[in-house]
Amino acid sequence: MMSIDALTAIENFASGIFSAGMEFLFTWGELLGVIGLIGHLMRARAEGRHSMGPGKFIAGIVICGMLVALPSFINAGGTQMGFRADSFGPIAYVQPTTFGAAAGAANAMLSLVKLAGVGFAMNGISIWRKSLLDGHTALSSSESISKGNVKFVAGVLLVFIDRVIDASLASLGLAF
Repeated sequence: MMSIDALTAIENFASGIFSAGMEFLFTWGELLGVIGLIGHLMRARAEGRHSMGPGKFIAGIVICGMLVALPSFINAGGTQMGFRADSFGPIAYVQPTTFGAAAGAANAMLSLVKLAGVGFAMNGISIWRKSLLDGHTALSSSESISKGNVKFVAGVLLVFIDRVIDASLASLGLAF
């Protein structure tokens, strides 16, 4: 029987969760976007010409498109923050020369943080979509949009966590 140490177990667990989680979140985003678009078009058709304004109609289509093209919009958000595009693969930030045997486990944990960032970004876009639903007052709609903005930006920062760490260390003047 083979013995697996704790660091290897963490690496294997995080690797399996990361790859399956990324595929799930991107597929779920595509599904929500397509179903949301169908529902949005059906709602616009049922309400007639004058019930849904053109701004609300176009915003609904754009938000559903953002869910379908989630990786592109996360990369666009990262580019606006000064980061280069990401391939959404596992993070290899921590070097074995610095952290020794724990480098693989640290990279695995950073990869799980990246996965959580994709979830946060998708949740932010979903909150934007929900702000367009009927029954929202201007105040509750703007509150939902603000909450979605915070979640999307936090998600993008978590997706680019390795670059955020580098930028933070550089701005503080620290080097490892």
